[in-house]
Amino acid sequence: MHVPGDGEALPEPGETLTAVLDWERRYRHMRIHTALHLLSVVLPYPVTGGQIGAEEGRLDFSIDGEVPPKEEIEAKLNELVAANLSVTTEWITDAELEANPGMVKTMKVKPPMGSGRVRLVRIGDIDLQPCGGTHVAATGEIGKLALGKMESKGKQNRRVRIRFAP
Repeated sequence: MHVPGDGEALPEPGETLTAVLDWERRYRHMRIHTALHLLSVVLPYPVTGGQIGAEEGRLDFSIDGEVPPKEEIEAKLNELVAANLSVTTEWITDAELEANPGMVKTMKVKPPMGSGRVRLVRIGDIDLQPCGGTHVAATGEIGKLALGKMESKGKQNRRVRIRFAP
C-alpha cells in the first residue's frame, strides 16, 4: 500500500509518482521473515499461523506433545544463522506444487497459485518451500536471535516468538 506523505493530496489517475521505501524497516522484516523459515526447520511441525514484524515474528505450530526446551531451539536457530546459508529462489508450476503437497508447511494459508507458476524459497539444503515474501540473501544477515515468549494456544497449538538478540 502506498500512502501519501503528511499534507500531500491523493494523486490524480495517470499522475507519475515517486515511492520512498523505508529500507531499514523493510530489511528488519526481511531478516525476521527469513528467521521464521529457520524456525520452521528447527521445529518441523505443521504451521497453523504466523506474524512478521520489524521487531519480532512468531509462528504457531500444531505440536502434539512436548516442545523442545527454549534454550535448545534458540541455539539451533543461531547455528543456522551462523552457517550463513544462501537464500535463493526458483520456480515450479502449479501442477508440480499440487503433486508435492508436503512442500507447503502452512496448514491454513496456501501459496498463491493460478498464474501457472509458484515461487519457492530455498535456504541452503535445509529448507525449500513456496513463499512470496521478502528475504535476505544469506542467513548470516539475520544476526543473532533470541526466543521470546512460548505459549500454548489450545490443545495442540504452540506459539513461538523470535526477536533480534540485544
